[in-house]
Amino acid sequence: MKKLLLCLLVLASGTGLWAQSKTTGTVTLTTGMTAKMDLNSATNTVTLTFTGPSDRWFALQFGSFTSSQGMASGQDLVYATNTGLVDAVMNGSGNTPSTDTNNWTVSSNTVAGGTRTIIATRAFTGGTGDFNFTYSMTDIDFAWARGNGAGYSLAYHGGFRGFQLNRTFTCIAPDAPTAAAQSFCTGATVASLQATGAAGAEFNWYSTPSGGTELAAGTALTTGNYYVSQTVDACESTRTTVAVTVNSANAQVMMDVTACNSYSLPALQPNNTYYTGPGATGTMLTAGDVITSTQLIYIYAQSGTTPNCTAESSFTVVINTVAAPTANANQVFCAGATVANLEATGMAGASFIWYPAATGGTPLSETTVLATGTYFAAQAVTGCESTARAQVNVTVNALPAAPTGAATQEFEAGDTIADLIITTENGAAITWYVMDAGMQLVEVGTDTALQDGGQYYVTQTINDCESDPLMITAVDNLNVAGVDNKAFVIYPNPAADVINVSGKTTISKITITNMLGQELLNVTPGTDAATVDVSALQSGNYLVRVHSGETVSSYKIIKK
Repeated sequence: MKKLLLCLLVLASGTGLWAQSKTTGTVTLTTGMTAKMDLNSATNTVTLTFTGPSDRWFALQFGSFTSSQGMASGQDLVYATNTGLVDAVMNGSGNTPSTDTNNWTVSSNTVAGGTRTIIATRAFTGGTGDFNFTYSMTDIDFAWARGNGAGYSLAYHGGFRGFQLNRTFTCIAPDAPTAAAQSFCTGATVASLQATGAAGAEFNWYSTPSGGTELAAGTALTTGNYYVSQTVDACESTRTTVAVTVNSANAQVMMDVTACNSYSLPALQPNNTYYTGPGATGTMLTAGDVITSTQLIYIYAQSGTTPNCTAESSFTVVINTVAAPTANANQVFCAGATVANLEATGMAGASFIWYPAATGGTPLSETTVLATGTYFAAQAVTGCESTARAQVNVTVNALPAAPTGAATQEFEAGDTIADLIITTENGAAITWYVMDAGMQLVEVGTDTALQDGGQYYVTQTINDCESDPLMITAVDNLNVAGVDNKAFVIYPNPAADVINVSGKTTISKITITNMLGQELLNVTPGTDAATVDVSALQSGNYLVRVHSGETVSSYKIIKK
C-alpha cells in the first residue's frame, strides 16, 4: 500500500549538507523483538536497528512479499548470533538459508537486560541475493523468526515466527532552522525574513510559536516576534523564534510655497535634509539657504539605524520676481508737491512705493511734501515688491508770489482784461482766469471784455511754477458816482517827466497811485490846468485821479 511520505532532513556527516531521511519507525515483531529501517537519500544507504533475545539467534526477512512467501526461495534476510549479523538468502521453506557476501557494516552490537541490539548499515544496492532498496519506496515487508531455545545455530523455530507487512516509511521532522534577530525598514514583508536550514528547504513563517496559519509572503512586518519552521518534502520542523525590529524614516512634509523674489529654507526636523534632486541627489541644501528661482525641493530622511531606512517628500517653491520700475531720473516740481506727484512706470497693475533710501527704510506717505533731493521707487505686483529701486533726483522750485495790483479797478466801456493793471516779475508768464458755475477757475484770453462787477484772477508762472491767483474786481466807471473821465485831458501818455492836466473846471486835487492803491503824489492846483512832475516815479502803470468839486475823474498813465 502506498502512503504520503514525510521527509526528514539530517545533517550529512562531513558534508555540511542536509539529507532527506525516512524511517519505518520501531516495528514490534513480537515480544522481545523489534526492527527499524532508516533510508538516507544523501548516502543511498539503509540502516537497520534490530533487537532480540541475547541468548539465541533471531532473524529478519525483508523486501516485498506476501504472507505466503515466508522463507520463499531467493528472499533476502539477516540473522543475529552472539558474534554479529549474518547476511543470507532463503532457500525455500524447511531449508537452511545460505549465507552470502555480507554487505552490512555493524556499527553497534550491545546486550542489555537479555536483549541484543545490533545497528548495521549497507548500500541501497546489495550483492547477489540481496534486496535492493530505493529512496522512493513507500513501505517494506518484514518476516521474522527466532530460535525455539537458547543457542546460536540455526534450527527449526517452531512457532516463533511471523510477519509485519506494509510497514510505511515516514519522515522524521528536521531540526528547526536557525535565524538571528533581524531589522528592517517600513514596507518590508514576510518575504524579507531570512533563515538557514536544509538544502532546498522551504521556510514557513508564523505569528505564533505553534499552530496558527502560515503568513503570506506579502504580509507587512511589524516590530515583534516571528516564528519560522522549515519543510523538506512536506516534512515540517518545529519553529524558531525570531525577533524582528521594523525601523522607519519620516520625511518631513512641507506645503508648496509661493514667495516674492526669494525664499529662505526653514529648519528641518532631525535626520531630514534638503536636496535639489530625488534620492539625495543634486545639491544638498541647508536651513537658511535662499531660493531665488522656481524649483522642486526634495526632503530626504534617514533613520540612522541598521539598515539605514530612508524616506522622501518634496515641495515646490514658486518665486515671483519683480524688477525695479523705470522712472525719469530727474524730476522737477513746485513747492507744495507731494510724493503722490512723483512718476514711475512699471508692470501692468503695479503700484509704486517710494522710499528715501536705495535699500531698507520706511515707505513714504503719498502726502509727504517733496524736498529737493533723491527718492527711490519700488513697484509691487500681486503682493510682491521689487527689491531693486529706481533712483529719481528731485528738484523743488519755490512758488512765485501772486501778481500785485489794485483789488478793484475801474474800466471804460470796451476795455478788456488787457486793460487791467498788474505788476509781475520779469519773464513771468501771465495767465488769466474766471470762476465758472462749478467754482473752478477757467483760463480766458486777455481779449476778454470786462464786465461790471466781474471778478478776474491772474497768476504768474516762473520755472513752470504757477503762483496763487490775484483776484481783481472790475467796476465800470459809468456806474461810479461822481466820476467823469471826459472832463479833463492828460498828456503826454506815456510820460517821461511831467504830465499836463487841463479841463473846463477848477482842479481841486490831483492824486497819483500805483497799482496796489498806494498814493504816491498829491497836488492841489486850484486852477483849471496843472503840470505834475512825475520824474521821480518808476517806470510802470499808474492811476491818476482828478478832483473837481464833487466830481472825480480817473485816468491810467504809463511812466516811461
